Amino acid sequence: MSDRARELALRHEDLRLRCALQRRAVGAEVQNVMTRFGAIDRLAIMARGTLLQPRVIVAVILALLAFGRVRGLNTVGRLVLLMAAGRRLWNMAKLL
Repeated sequence: MSDRARELALRHEDLRLRCALQRRAVGAEVQNVMTRFGAIDRLAIMARGTLLQPRVIVAVILALLAFGRVRGLNTVGRLVLLMAAGRRLWNMAKLL
């Protein structure tokens, strides 16, 4: 084996080692982030399951009717904005 081939083989092995170390570091960081957001994920799953119950939906509609027409429409508008913002945050959290 020539000197150049030996040098390239050593460099290749060094790069493979560095890649493995970087993969391990990134994996540890991802695990740390997943641990932090685990509680938030569980809370979001529970909230989604609760809010999609027919009884909850009917109760919200009745509460809006009890508020009155104008106030109810304002509340619905705010809820729509909050849901859109929540979806955006959820989608951003998924990307991380």
